This record gives sequence, C-alpha cells and structure tokens, in this order.
Amino acid sequence: MRWFCLLVPIIVLIVSGCEKREIPVPPFNRGDIITASVEMMPDYRQQIWYSLNANKVISVNTKEDWDLAFDCRSGSGSVYINTAKVMRAYRTGKQSLREVTDTSGLGANGKADAPSGNPDSIVIKDWQTQPSVYILNMGYTLTNQPAGYYKLKLISVNGDKCFIEYGKVFDTLVHTAEITMQKGYSRVMYSLLKGQQVAIEPKQADYDLCFTQYTHHFANPFQYYQVTGVLTNNYKTRVAPCNGKSFTQVTAADTGRVVFTSRQNAIGFDWKTFDLNTNQFTVDASKVYIVQDSRGFYYKLHFIDFYNPFGIKGCPKFEFKKL
Repeated sequence: MRWFCLLVPIIVLIVSGCEKREIPVPPFNRGDIITASVEMMPDYRQQIWYSLNANKVISVNTKEDWDLAFDCRSGSGSVYINTAKVMRAYRTGKQSLREVTDTSGLGANGKADAPSGNPDSIVIKDWQTQPSVYILNMGYTLTNQPAGYYKLKLISVNGDKCFIEYGKVFDTLVHTAEITMQKGYSRVMYSLLKGQQVAIEPKQADYDLCFTQYTHHFANPFQYYQVTGVLTNNYKTRVAPCNGKSFTQVTAADTGRVVFTSRQNAIGFDWKTFDLNTNQFTVDASKVYIVQDSRGFYYKLHFIDFYNPFGIKGCPKFEFKKL
C-alpha cells in the first residue's frame, strides 16, 4: 500500500510532463480610429465601393454605367434594376418583345426595387415560373435627361449563363445577350444602353460599403424618392445601429447587445439632414453603427461631415475602428 501511495505521484508527474502545453494567443491589434472620406461629386454621379478592412476605395464607377445586376448564386435568377438612375420596371404579362411597342401600362405601375436588397422585394423576379416581357423606364442620364424606355425578357439560366432578349420599346429590333456569372462575385452587371456586360461591383469579399444614390420608399403617403447614402455588401455583411452611446463609448461588448440586420440600406441616408433655410446638409455624428464584415470582424462607424475642405457637397467623411 505504501509503494502504491508513492507510485501515484510519480505517474502523475510523468503524465503531466507529457501533456501538450497550451500556446498563448497574442492579443489582436485593433488599431486606431481611422478617418476617411470619399468623393461622390456634387451631383452624386459616382458610385464608390469601399473596404473597411483594407481602408481604401476598391473601385469607382458612374451610376449610369450599368442597368441590370444579375445574382450569381446558382439558379437564383434574381435581376436587380439600377435605382441610382431612378429606374422603374413593369411586368406586362406578354410573352414576345414584338408584342410590346409602347409604354402602355407602365405609368404609375412602374415599380422600383426595395432598397433593402431582399430578392423577394424586387420587381424582376419569378420570371422562370411566370415568364413575361418587362418594360423598363431607364431613368435619367448624368445630365438629368430621360434615358428612354427598353423592353426586356429573361429567357433562361443555364449553369453560369443567363440569356436575355431586349430592345427599345418603340423599335422592332431585338438584341440577344449572354451574361456570364462569375465565381467570387455576388452580382454581375449589364448595360442595355452599351449592349455589354460591364465590370462594376467588386468581388463579394473585397468591399463593405457602397456610397451611392438609390431609390427610397417613403410611406404615408407612399412615394419613391432618390436619396444619397450608403448601401452595404449583401454578402455576409450585417449592420446594427448602436443607440444610446457615443462613438468613443462603443466597445466590443456592444456587439452582444445590438440587433444586426442584413438589409443593405441599414446605414442608409438619414445620418444627415438638409436644412431648407441654410441650403446645407448637417451630419448627425451621434448616429453610430456597428458593421460586421464578411470575415466576421466588427467595426464601429459614424459620419462626421458631408463636405470637403472647400465646401463641396457629396464628400462623406467618416470615422471607424475595428472592435
């Protein structure tokens, strides 16, 4: 019994000496507060795609560079219209482009996609089960001129290809196009006015914010209105308003008390207001947002200006910090 009592501590020492020791994890460097700004131009013509992780602009294009965005998810078939141009779409119920020769029925029936980005709330949907020709009000050019009317029919989705037919409403000429879905992208864009697929939206993991105009849906009474603001990446990006705390007070602990949403207009446009008396925008710096990017990192963010140092509008200035 005495030998057993002596043997147990020896065995414990041997076993504990063979155990794999835990390797301490170095603390993550969250960096300092970063101040950044982008220039959309005074007429808000620029769409700017921005990465918080890289702290830089990924790409820039004008809002009239594209008309349709095709969802790259396999078999999705969702097609978004460019509401930055104030585009509208109307489902005619007709099956052939040659049946549509005027804008009859468009009128007040023309609808804009919801700014949430939810595929259930867009105009061109269910076309695979309910095929139809759509009339498109193409919105406005950069010089604020009407861009005309087109007609569109989605033909099929086959693997990584989507096939469409389109033409001007008052023309008998029919164009066909093949849109190639690209791996690593959420959406690919097509310009009906240029007649080609265009590189616009960056890869889905490369950006977080898109500074742009878009169509907001006001209620009571219902009306469409063009606003200037921020839409977030719809690929694994979530946003939560952080009410009741200033930007400096928000910490990583707050990520557990806020409610996140995947709506792409969660930041939106109302972090600023327009004063009709002064003809100036005022930014509400007390509105703080927590953004979770596609990598899972959290950032706190707020806006501090809408003008550049020369007093030119359309230059959102913001601060953010990794939590």
